[in-house]
Amino acid sequence: MLEFGLHQGTSLYGRTPQDGLRLIPVAGSPGGTGLQVLWDICTHLQALGYPTVVLDGSERETAEAPGLLELLDDTLWIDPPTQLPGADSLAVLPAARGLAELASRRAGASQALLALQPLLRRYAVVLLYAPMAVLASPLMEGSSASPLVLLEDDSKAVINSYQQLKMLSLHTGLMGTVARLVHSSEERGVAKQQLRVLCDCAAKHLGRVPHTLLLDARRPADMQRLALQLLENAETLCSSGLFAALPSTHTAQRATPLATSH
Repeated sequence: MLEFGLHQGTSLYGRTPQDGLRLIPVAGSPGGTGLQVLWDICTHLQALGYPTVVLDGSERETAEAPGLLELLDDTLWIDPPTQLPGADSLAVLPAARGLAELASRRAGASQALLALQPLLRRYAVVLLYAPMAVLASPLMEGSSASPLVLLEDDSKAVINSYQQLKMLSLHTGLMGTVARLVHSSEERGVAKQQLRVLCDCAAKHLGRVPHTLLLDARRPADMQRLALQLLENAETLCSSGLFAALPSTHTAQRATPLATSH
């Protein structure tokens, strides 16, 4: 479960445009490893100058914790802050019901996520954290994003990750990016074997292989590399109504401070 923090000026932020909204989908992992990785990714993105907002598709919006659904209904408005919040904070919105609403819209599934652009255009990146069942739905059809799938370190890790990739491929035609984090040098051999088996299985049964990353969780440079890889593969939601590739010449601006999620 993520802790929700909504910037006091969320609606005001939505009225100051960024140069496109980058979409990074991250599949929630059963073991919960994804939460720490999620925070690490957000930390590095904001340090690189990309204001980031998290849509948490694992949590439902409520009266006490409004989120994406209220933004879509234009019923979420909070007075702007009297001063800028701290630079190390992060905006997180519950989004399970709002994502279901977007997925149900039939104006063309490839256009569903474009509704986020005018609502969140004050940010540079929206990190969509949701169960694979949510990502492998009409929500992502027509997209060219590469959702992040985390390979756990348990005995069923390869099977679980393959099932996630299969679901994603069958329902959206997408192939994810698989990351395996190690916490010691001794883990690397096992991790490499897991990735090799997973890729062989995907090649045999799905006809293609995912991009893979082997990262040392103890090294900040490795986590920054993951953030940069995801940013490079991100999809840009444009006001023109089309998905576009991330410009390689993008110059990052200093991150705008967001609300503390406590």
